[in-house]
Amino acid sequence: MKTFILPINMFKVWPTMNHPALLLHGGAGSWRAPRGLIDEAVRVIGEAVEHGWRFIETGSAIEAVVESVSFMEDSGFLNAGSGSVLNIAGYRELDAGLMDGRSMRAGSVGGVKVTRNPIKLAKIVMDETDHVMLVGEGADRLAKARGLPELEEPSRRLLERYVEQLNKYRVGEYSFYLRNRAIAKELGLLDTVGAVALDRNGALASAVSTGGIWLKMPGRVGDSAIPGAGFYADMDAAIAATGVGEVIILSMASLRVALLVSQGYSIQKASELIVNWVTEKWGPGTIGLIGLSKRCEEAIAFNTEHILVSYKGPKGIFAKFL
Repeated sequence: MKTFILPINMFKVWPTMNHPALLLHGGAGSWRAPRGLIDEAVRVIGEAVEHGWRFIETGSAIEAVVESVSFMEDSGFLNAGSGSVLNIAGYRELDAGLMDGRSMRAGSVGGVKVTRNPIKLAKIVMDETDHVMLVGEGADRLAKARGLPELEEPSRRLLERYVEQLNKYRVGEYSFYLRNRAIAKELGLLDTVGAVALDRNGALASAVSTGGIWLKMPGRVGDSAIPGAGFYADMDAAIAATGVGEVIILSMASLRVALLVSQGYSIQKASELIVNWVTEKWGPGTIGLIGLSKRCEEAIAFNTEHILVSYKGPKGIFAKFL
């Protein structure tokens, strides 16, 4: 499998920071799903970027990424929030995180079970506590205390998919196929939705949310809760990752891109270098990255068969299944 890079550098770059931009992804993988579901996912991510744009026009980069990701969580068609996949025990454990590039503050949650919008809970962690990460019951209790809506029951479509995969991979009572990374690749559904934004004041932000990998072990936390892995933002760049969470954690992919940008690389070149490095270390089909720089440059790079993305900014608007 080859590494696919969107030739985004063929566009003119606007050097000013006064042009806002918003770039989203809906996950990377082989996406072996019916064409109708793919079309629906493209529609959802297109609506999500329009929804987020209303907040970047009147608010901040942080508001834009939180609202964009929250919209995708509520859609039910992407692997986050209401659409999150089930673990081996048949329930959902959700992760999310965000980072404000101007303040260098971050908030994240892991393994939440009853919170409908983990990204909004991650923002509460960032804004209202001295912590960076809360997990499990403690995170859900904070969500209830702040009046966040609860997660509804899984859809019939998700339950049917769960039973189908459980019967295929499980052997005996709680003796199952532990290498769920291979399961995720086979199913073609790798984790995470994400957003990066640049606002009119030149501030950058990144946010991600996920239901994780199909049939994951209870208690597994992926890259979406780890700053520097699934998401990162500073004064120079904002990055959001998608793919195999364990690989993204071990590679600290988002932080590595930001460090290269701080050394003078364009964000597209930095993203390409990290995707290629990850491919060399852990193989293809493992990662996708989106990013925005303070110069309003954007990047999309991935080593999977496909990635779902949408964009709105100085260069126009699009929603694509690449």
